Amino acid sequence: TPTSSTTPVLLGTACPPLTKQSEGPDGANLFIYHIPSELRDHDLSEMFNTFGTILSCKIFIDKATNQSKCFGFVSFDNPNSAQLAIQAMNGFKIGSKRLKVQLKKTQRCRETVLRSTDNTV
Repeated sequence: TPTSSTTPVLLGTACPPLTKQSEGPDGANLFIYHIPSELRDHDLSEMFNTFGTILSCKIFIDKATNQSKCFGFVSFDNPNSAQLAIQAMNGFKIGSKRLKVQLKKTQRCRETVLRSTDNTV
């Protein structure tokens, strides 16, 4: 279960500071929608670190407004942690929002979908 936002977090322990978004192996990378706008990267890390070792986490910010885009990514070091996080956090209510947590689609998956739609007439 996620911890309270009042729990102190040592920045960089659960979500290492990275210059480039780091990804885990296939099946270990999550896409999270409906993140409340007041949450930041360390909050996301705190919510998901109970499920396993986080390689990276990022809430996307609009560069023009400096406001949250209310979606982000969490990458674990293994697919089992990602599955545990999906089971526990998909639909988890924060304030008036419910998180939508799913596996991040890989480039290979997108290419397969595009090929399959090209063949339909």
